[in-house]
Amino acid sequence: MDKLYADVGNYSTITASTNHKFLNIRSVESDITVRSVLTKNTDDSPTVICQGRKLILGCHATKQKNVQSIVERGKHNPKVVLPYLLCGLKESFNGTVNYLLPKHDKWVEDGLRSQLIGVHEITVNGRFYKHNIADIEFFLESDIAVKNAFMTRTIDDDGDCLCVDIGGGTTNYLIMTPDATILHRNSIPDIGGISLANDIINSDWMQSFNYAFNTSKVMDAITDGSFTYGRRYDFSEVFKPLLNNWFDRLIDRIMMDCRDYLSDVATIMFVGGNAELLRDRISNKDGYYIPEHPQMANIQGLINLSGN
Repeated sequence: MDKLYADVGNYSTITASTNHKFLNIRSVESDITVRSVLTKNTDDSPTVICQGRKLILGCHATKQKNVQSIVERGKHNPKVVLPYLLCGLKESFNGTVNYLLPKHDKWVEDGLRSQLIGVHEITVNGRFYKHNIADIEFFLESDIAVKNAFMTRTIDDDGDCLCVDIGGGTTNYLIMTPDATILHRNSIPDIGGISLANDIINSDWMQSFNYAFNTSKVMDAITDGSFTYGRRYDFSEVFKPLLNNWFDRLIDRIMMDCRDYLSDVATIMFVGGNAELLRDRISNKDGYYIPEHPQMANIQGLINLSGN
């Protein structure tokens, strides 16, 4: 039986099959079912026909007028998830999906199981596939990343770990002991990467352009390091102070909430798609750790732990 690993996020979706080939795709789609649109048909921006809908997924979808993010469509809606889940498979699949969630939610898990387990037909970039999902197992994102970090000894196992997982929409955090006991867990909605992008949009500098900026495109400009919206709107002048302010608000809130546990914390680890933004700020501080590819920490940990 094969395994398919999936980390479906508000900003990007990462999948990997048993042979560990990763596909990292922007979590946006454009429905072209009734439109004639020139498509690029690349791996990270495929054209998909699934359940009667024809979609462009990924970066090329952002060029379309009717683009929607996965969170706008319903991040845990099985019909929304299915194309992202299957579009990276290059041959027929028969096996189990290992699916990462920020927290256990019976309603979400039962809904995904009821709709995703079974046989599915999908066309990706003109090639037809029939896949059979025999079962779905659910794992917690941040837990997996910390367990893997302790197992691989990339963090200090003489003390606890505070893990801060900064996603597109929500920041999750927890404190775990080296024996995988969770001492504290919490999340902060609306203070992930989307929050930083909105801070930039609402700045006096950006508002002076008198233009309706799209949050997803601002996030793309942050992620690729250009700090330029399209070709015309450069926000590099305001990015660093807004980043610092955003980070200070975030970390102050987390530290206050975790204050009763911090005396035994040896490592503060940052993972998730937006952790890379903090590398220059904390790289020289003792006790802080960001993996080489923080956006891959959860799914890489899942793959590593599934093999042990």
